[in-house]
Amino acid sequence: MTSSRQRVAVTGVGIVSALGGTAPETFARLCAGEHGFGPVTLFDVSAQRCQLAAEVKSDAALAPEASTDGWSRTDRMALAAAREALAHAGIDRPDPDLAVAVGGTTAGMLEAEGLLAGQTQLSPELAAERLLSYPLSTPLDRVRTALGAEGPHATACSACSSGANAIGLGASWVENGRASRALVGGADALCRLTFAGFDALGVMSPEPCRPFDAARRGLTLGEGAAFLLLESAAVAAARGARVLSWLDGWSLGAEAHHITHPEPSGACGARLITRAMARARLDPRELTWVNAHGTATLQNDAAEARALAVALGPELARVFVSSCKGQIGHTLGASGAIEAALTVLAVEQGKVPPTVGLETPDLELGLRHVVGRAMPLPIRAALSLSFGFGGAGTVLAFSERAREGVPAKPTTGPSRVRAALALATPPSEPLVDRLDAPRSRRFDRASALVTLCASAVLERAGGSPGEVGLVAGSAFGNVDRTVAFLRRFFERGPRFASPADFPHLLPSAPAGNASIYLGLTGPVLATADLATSAEAALCIALALLEDDRVDALLAGSAEPHDAVSERLLSPLHRPSDAASEPRGEGAAFVLLSRTGSRSDPSVVFWSDCARPDELPVPEGRARAFGFGGAEAFVRASSWRDVPLEQPSFVGVPREAWGGFALVRAVEALSSDAADQTLVVSPRGPHAFAFVFERRATGP
Repeated sequence: MTSSRQRVAVTGVGIVSALGGTAPETFARLCAGEHGFGPVTLFDVSAQRCQLAAEVKSDAALAPEASTDGWSRTDRMALAAAREALAHAGIDRPDPDLAVAVGGTTAGMLEAEGLLAGQTQLSPELAAERLLSYPLSTPLDRVRTALGAEGPHATACSACSSGANAIGLGASWVENGRASRALVGGADALCRLTFAGFDALGVMSPEPCRPFDAARRGLTLGEGAAFLLLESAAVAAARGARVLSWLDGWSLGAEAHHITHPEPSGACGARLITRAMARARLDPRELTWVNAHGTATLQNDAAEARALAVALGPELARVFVSSCKGQIGHTLGASGAIEAALTVLAVEQGKVPPTVGLETPDLELGLRHVVGRAMPLPIRAALSLSFGFGGAGTVLAFSERAREGVPAKPTTGPSRVRAALALATPPSEPLVDRLDAPRSRRFDRASALVTLCASAVLERAGGSPGEVGLVAGSAFGNVDRTVAFLRRFFERGPRFASPADFPHLLPSAPAGNASIYLGLTGPVLATADLATSAEAALCIALALLEDDRVDALLAGSAEPHDAVSERLLSPLHRPSDAASEPRGEGAAFVLLSRTGSRSDPSVVFWSDCARPDELPVPEGRARAFGFGGAEAFVRASSWRDVPLEQPSFVGVPREAWGGFALVRAVEALSSDAADQTLVVSPRGPHAFAFVFERRATGP
């Protein structure tokens, strides 16, 4: 049996980069062989080895909200690129059903780092308000609010593949009919933390980077934003939209190797390339060009070349391979989105961009390059590759608009919940002592919480059911460790920035560390949505599981105890009746699987933007769980007569309560205390809503 597969069309792109404030300007200068490197002006780098970057200079690159108090540079670049993508696609009016996914790593760090390090003196009230622009979820909230978008939404962080992961997630929504239109991309601004961190790692070149060159010395950082508008083929055709290219294939996965060093054989990259092409029904002989990750570091360029050699075989000698980072820099969480947008424009216009900075190709890599200026060449199909810290990789496969569609795919059954666990620990407990010391010696409380809880869930499920991924949510990330890093930087200078600590400051570090410790090779990423981060993680995992390309996913959130959140942020999100309680910590995860026993609870409904009238009618013995505005939501739905429990989890931060409620709802089914359970977590005018079910299997 098959279901109609919604083909994913790209109908608009928007780009903000060091080459220009719009997509046409960026692409034209890219093809002309220009670069956007120059001295760093956003902050002082005079005491650092590297002093240049690809900064965004154009005023057009910043949205009109530039003067709005509380908007970060990342927010403003994101909105400018998002608006351009919509305008390019001919969407000139608000679309409440629009889905939005944003990838990134820095969010409001540029504006918050001085405050976090105690260098900026503000009143406690104003400090708390300013720090609300710091969480990873803020750019998504800004874009959705400004555009009036109320459809599915997600923040994705997987280090340097974040923007590409957001695109893959949005493509899954469109393909599976959860959204007919999705605005997807990434945004990251330069900041002191990332600049000092990469400089401390010794991977930055003091001169403009030279991808794939025999004398390459390291990367050059950049900043920017890009968005793609994805539409189902039917919706695009109905409004007469021009298809720029088709996004027919994508693949997400992890190496489970090392937090910073790539797995040298390129095996994971080859696996992802092969899967993305298979999904797109692409033969290597149809491939014209690869827009490589190409960071210009010795290890990364070599591992990527090996991955291409394994996946493409003899066709690698024919296919052109470029890196855009020699012109726009490594834009971190935005890089996968910017490079995907450039790939779309290259396919549409039939131009293969050059690799600028490449003077003496590294012959051992065996790659075919374009140098100088772009080469006019019809591009039948192209790949955009992205790889991040922790080994998280993403491959996107784009095809020319004249290419015929791919066949329908098999129908998949409901996702099963194999096991669930909520873990609350006293902040004084040395969590890392419960893990294998050699493999966890750099772990902080966030990484330990995710690893311990995920490990216990897998053990409860009886082991790993095939290839397993991980989606880990957190409201604020690891604030304490970030503050310690920044204080050393501000008070003692950049040479005291710790190269060992820096990779663990990224929002995706706990997920990456857990995947390496546990050997998880499915999609691995982090997300954030303040007090509903666990619910956001579960929605992402369910969307990826619908793709039918991964066996199982762990999903949940971990909220570690930290002094900064205790002092500044938690009063803003703590229930009034718990104002006197100290902020604790906790983690909650569930294991979702495409296969499993019929006795395992199944997910029969889920949404991150549900309305009361969308909930299915309850059956059998039903129980509902929720907080805050959940009562009004439930009373307006078909569940109005079902008892609503609003549990209190003492010693657990409010931001983690949603994950604990999800575990409680699953446990009620597993213990035969209910036939169906509902979890509702209102967020604005809509709600995260999940209906779990366990049916008797009979004799």
